[in-house]
Amino acid sequence: MIRLIFNLVGILIVNLPFTLSAQDTSHNNSLSELKILFEAAEPSDSITGVYLTQMINLSEKEGEYDMLADLAIRFFRHPSSSIQSTELQIQMLQRAIAHEEEVSKSEDRGNLHLKLAGAYFNIEQFDSAIVEYGKAIERFSSTDSIFIADSYFFRAQARDYKGDLLGGMEDYQTARDIYQSEGDADYVQFVAGGMAILFSKFAIYNEAEKIRNSLISAYTESKSMFDVAIQFYNQAEDYGKQGRVEDQLEALLKADSLAPFDPRDYYFESMIKLSLSNYFGEHGDVSKQQEYFAQVQEMIPQVPEVATTNPVYLNAKANIEYSQGHYLKANQMAQESVQAAQESKNMDHLIKGYHLLAQTFSKLGQSAKAYEIRKELTQYTDSIFAANQATTFAYYQTLYETERKEIEILTKTQEIETINQNNKAKIRWIFIFVFIIIVVGVLTFLWKNLQHEKKKKQMQSKFSQELLKNQEAERVRISKDLHDGLGQSLLLIKNKVALSKDNTTGELLDTAISELRSIARSLHPMQLEKLGLSRAAEHLLDQIDRETDIFVSSEIEELKGVLKKEEELQLYRILQESINNVLKHSEASALRVIFRKIEKGVELKVEDNGKGFDFSEKLNDFQSLGLKTLKERIAAIQGSMKVNSEKGTGTSLSFIVYV
Repeated sequence: MIRLIFNLVGILIVNLPFTLSAQDTSHNNSLSELKILFEAAEPSDSITGVYLTQMINLSEKEGEYDMLADLAIRFFRHPSSSIQSTELQIQMLQRAIAHEEEVSKSEDRGNLHLKLAGAYFNIEQFDSAIVEYGKAIERFSSTDSIFIADSYFFRAQARDYKGDLLGGMEDYQTARDIYQSEGDADYVQFVAGGMAILFSKFAIYNEAEKIRNSLISAYTESKSMFDVAIQFYNQAEDYGKQGRVEDQLEALLKADSLAPFDPRDYYFESMIKLSLSNYFGEHGDVSKQQEYFAQVQEMIPQVPEVATTNPVYLNAKANIEYSQGHYLKANQMAQESVQAAQESKNMDHLIKGYHLLAQTFSKLGQSAKAYEIRKELTQYTDSIFAANQATTFAYYQTLYETERKEIEILTKTQEIETINQNNKAKIRWIFIFVFIIIVVGVLTFLWKNLQHEKKKKQMQSKFSQELLKNQEAERVRISKDLHDGLGQSLLLIKNKVALSKDNTTGELLDTAISELRSIARSLHPMQLEKLGLSRAAEHLLDQIDRETDIFVSSEIEELKGVLKKEEELQLYRILQESINNVLKHSEASALRVIFRKIEKGVELKVEDNGKGFDFSEKLNDFQSLGLKTLKERIAAIQGSMKVNSEKGTGTSLSFIVYV
């Protein structure tokens, strides 16, 4: 089975002792000078390892612990040939970890342990690797979520190698959840592949197949044909263990149909063809067995290590010899295959090697040897089966307990949800009730406030009307007093002065009498009582025409008997006030007054060609415009008032009294 290791720690190719010391170069170099030398050198040169070591020594000596952590991490993955020793990498990482409390970044603290775990993983010290991965998880902060996911992922792989199904699966699932939350779809799929391999290892084939089918669909959609082939190849291995030989062949042929890959991967392509060669050899199709093996032989120059150390190749070669009747040679190759499988610790290859070895001993007539191998194979497979059975039972028991707890939680959650829904319904009704009360209260308050305002306006209107009536009554009294009292006195004085023939004094008295009569007429228009509204209005306009420079025109209909006395008086006063506003404010050269009957009653219009005003700006400023009194007077007789004015276009006032 192709096991994908994504531990990002590299493969230990050589294990050269580190013999250069800091004294081999100038030991007086400062960190900055060493950094310049380090960056100028070719990374793969052995001297860069020396510079890096010196920088680590100096940063530790000078207490530059952040730099020490960074350099130790770089030391671990640096390609310099002089520092490829895993023991040396572990030593440097441990030196930096000794000062981790002084390292400021959580990312660096966590990565020190993550790289140390990777170093232990490389030398198959999985227990130590698992411990360091756990420490890395503890050191990283919440902002280092990708590194935390990597730590769980790599620890799952270490637990996989240790045969810890439950722990490995738990770490895989945690890593997957974090990658998903980070939107890293590639690593979600890598984790899924690891989970499938772990399930297969413990013969939980149905779960492994589900995962692989999902991965095949995803990789096919993304056109990652190499990854699709890996899933078909691994699934074929599982089908073989289950005795599903037709499915096994179909999966292998699908994997082979996707080759060659871009870029070429001769190792994986050779593994697919070796598996097909073994399949056809086991099922008696010698020609196809030899055909696929010959294709592998053509690839061997590209991957020579396959021919010497790979148990799959050795087993396939042994099968070829066995098919040709070369049992002794097949026996030798089978023994080499078993040895290679033992070194690789791959139980599937070991079982196949033992099985073929027993067959060759049997063909060589060494029944005792064949029996011994079969016995050893049976014991080995039984021990694996027992271990797997126990672990699988524990997994399913844990899964059952988890599902049972989830069902209990779901039941409780549903109960709580029901209670919450009932509470929400009660709260909703309470809220609606309170809302209705509030709305009713607000509406009641607004209604009462509106009634109060209406009553207030009515009282104000009534007060204004009473005030106007009292004003008119007072004006009548004052007018009569002036006319009958002071006026008569002035006439007597005038007569006496006339007897004395003092013309100057007489003229003064005439002027005084004239002004007195004018004041009396203003206070109470006698013409209104004697002549009626229409004639009084004409008389007023004649007076304005005589005494001012304004051109006055009018259209006055006879209105006798149309309005009540009070209404006539208020309209006359309105006319006076309107003309007074024109004289004071409009700067008009012409004035027009219209008194006419209309369908609804009587209309009074006062128009001028003065400067006008912006009524929208002065809408509420009745006091300053002299409009307030007009509004109150027309309201006193339940009439209406309309103002039409713009700057530069004059003003038009319209009053209607309804009858």
